[in-house]
Amino acid sequence: MLMMKRTMMATCLLLTTLLSLRAGNPVKLGVRGGFELTEMNFNVDDLRQTNRAGFYVGPVISFGMPLSGLSMDIGALYSKRDLKVDDEKVKQKSILVPVNMRFGVDVADVMTVFASAGPQLSFNIGDDVFNWVDNEDKTNHQYTMQNTLVSFNFGLGIRLENHIEAGVYYNLPIGKAADFTWEKLKNELKQTTWSTAKTKTNAWHVSVSYYF
Repeated sequence: MLMMKRTMMATCLLLTTLLSLRAGNPVKLGVRGGFELTEMNFNVDDLRQTNRAGFYVGPVISFGMPLSGLSMDIGALYSKRDLKVDDEKVKQKSILVPVNMRFGVDVADVMTVFASAGPQLSFNIGDDVFNWVDNEDKTNHQYTMQNTLVSFNFGLGIRLENHIEAGVYYNLPIGKAADFTWEKLKNELKQTTWSTAKTKTNAWHVSVSYYF
């Protein structure tokens, strides 16, 4: 919890500094929403891996940079994911803070095509530990999420008439997103042992933004 508070304070300080540095450049406020497709990856081979869907929504701010074609956007998005861990459904609620640097090219004065990349901080605001019992072999399972996760976004998009924007992004996390621990039953000895797998959650994002 202390680490999460320090990270949020550092994020707020970064946003304040950036906004003060860009005070002389065009600033636009907007709202962004979208859907994501999450790919669950475990570092063991015998766990079932499936893609799951989610959504996000929240305010976003965009401002220009001194160099032509460059801009930056920062968001504060509420995200909800429905994950599936070895056939068990797990719900994740987070606050996402993406900071993207963008390079755009104007097309016919009505559309801008851009590429973007930048870091993203994710703060878990829902449950972080999930426990359940397997219906078939009655063994115990536990899924523990990271409270704070750092990742990178890479994307392409278009902006129409400087107000409506659509983009596709790929989110690549740094490090594990969660730990999955489960009991293994040894039939011969009638004993149990514990196994652990690390989880990564790469995701595709499709978003639509409107700037006022």
